[in-house]
Amino acid sequence: MAGTPESSSADELQVCFNDLKKHSMSYKLGCDRSEQIDGGEVPNLLHKQFGLMLAKLDETLAKQSEDSEKYLKILSMKASIIYERAKILLMDDLLDESKDVLYEAFNLIRDHSEHPKVAFLYMRIVNHLSHVLSRLGHLEEAEQLLLRVVEEDEKCNPEVFSTDDLFMNTRESPKMCASKLSSLTISNMQMLFWIYTQKGKDTRANLKLQHDILQKETDMAERDVLRWAESCFQLGSMFVRGGDWPNAAYHLTAAESVLNTLEVSLVPNAEGYAVQADLARTWIYYGLQLFGFSRKNTIPSGIEADTSKNSIKHDGNNAAELLATPLPHETPMIFSFQGLNVESYKYIPTSTITSIEEAKRLFAYMQKWIKKARLFYTLRDYPLQYVNLSLDASEMYRFMAFYEKDLDSQYAVQKKRYDALEMLNSILKEVRPNCYVAINVELMKELVEVQMELMNLNLKMLYSPPQGPEKNANEDILRKKIEAFASFYKQLENVTSFLNTSGTDVLTKGNEITKIYGEMESAVRNQEVPPSTSWFLPTDGY
Repeated sequence: MAGTPESSSADELQVCFNDLKKHSMSYKLGCDRSEQIDGGEVPNLLHKQFGLMLAKLDETLAKQSEDSEKYLKILSMKASIIYERAKILLMDDLLDESKDVLYEAFNLIRDHSEHPKVAFLYMRIVNHLSHVLSRLGHLEEAEQLLLRVVEEDEKCNPEVFSTDDLFMNTRESPKMCASKLSSLTISNMQMLFWIYTQKGKDTRANLKLQHDILQKETDMAERDVLRWAESCFQLGSMFVRGGDWPNAAYHLTAAESVLNTLEVSLVPNAEGYAVQADLARTWIYYGLQLFGFSRKNTIPSGIEADTSKNSIKHDGNNAAELLATPLPHETPMIFSFQGLNVESYKYIPTSTITSIEEAKRLFAYMQKWIKKARLFYTLRDYPLQYVNLSLDASEMYRFMAFYEKDLDSQYAVQKKRYDALEMLNSILKEVRPNCYVAINVELMKELVEVQMELMNLNLKMLYSPPQGPEKNANEDILRKKIEAFASFYKQLENVTSFLNTSGTDVLTKGNEITKIYGEMESAVRNQEVPPSTSWFLPTDGY
């Protein structure tokens, strides 16, 4: 029984397509590259086969009604063959030729781009065309093409197919089709994100686009959880740089919630531990930047100075209570993830720190992440990272001292900072001498800074009006105390001035400062300056 003209035509197209595939494969394997046509665009055999295929498609297309589904399918076949030819050219880095051929395929189906049977092919062509345009430096053209396909993503439900599927009448499983569509959509969005970054365009829109990419990946069943978490907290870091604290905290918390699922599974994962440690470092970056931003934008007199009424009692249990109380979050818009329960960010300060309570809450939360980072970045395996974490902890104490208005409380914070640095200094000398040689100058400068702060606080204690029985103290004795410590302070200024202008004698001058600090500390304590109160926050690991 003879086949119908339609089935006969389909068979001929399949035969022609199979021949084209053989020549394409030979070319990709380097077997058909000896003979080249004008300018070396495509080998003769492959070029002839492309011409044969397109001529056959044109012949079949002319017999179809433009309103029929068959016409649309043949048109898609032709655009797919042109698209495959452009990929061959791109493989040889023939960018200009590839661009022209891709535009030919693009123009062929652009009027049908919203049709479900064409939309997926259109997205593939735009993906490759935008890539070629970007490499040629035509970022504006690429951006316009990608914007359209990204914005129209939800307008139809495309049928997913490859060039093989078109000619061989095959179909992938629904699950595979959904995966391919999501991957293509994400690829187009990532390319648009890259273009925005290159152009330095509207940071807010760029960050929103990156968030949308993560949302798309969240919907994919086979997503790489670790890579997703990394991208999420990197986006959080970008929000930090832009000063968008609520979105930064939200995305860091979202990454944490995803990584926690791996931690709960109790399956050892070395890469997972590394990603957790990097998340911890990003949280520490968040805390330091928010503290720095707040200090810069806070009027000192605006911070509560009446610690007897406004400060939180200095005990270890209070830190947990602080972190268990939600904070009000004033923000115009949070870019949230559908399908993820991210609520704990509401317990984290996300606006200018203006009170000691807020400062202690943020400090307590950062302490948690410093400890987590140290679980991975140990002194044995990552000495430099371990030292950087210790310096970050020192910086946290410095910020806390800024928010404490009571002199005794300020002294307690700075003393904790000094003790931690001194312990680190001693441990490095004994355990990792090579590392100590590399960072001793920076560490000594940090110690000198803390000693200066402590000496300043001691002087303030001496200059502050006496209270109670001390009020009637002998004025001559008090004057002598002040003169003595003023002399120490002058020595310190001289040493510090030298330290800032000469890097060759840092250790010697550091030791001199330490000696002066010790003399001053002893003298202050001998004059019965009231002892400092204890600092309530946890100090494990310092």
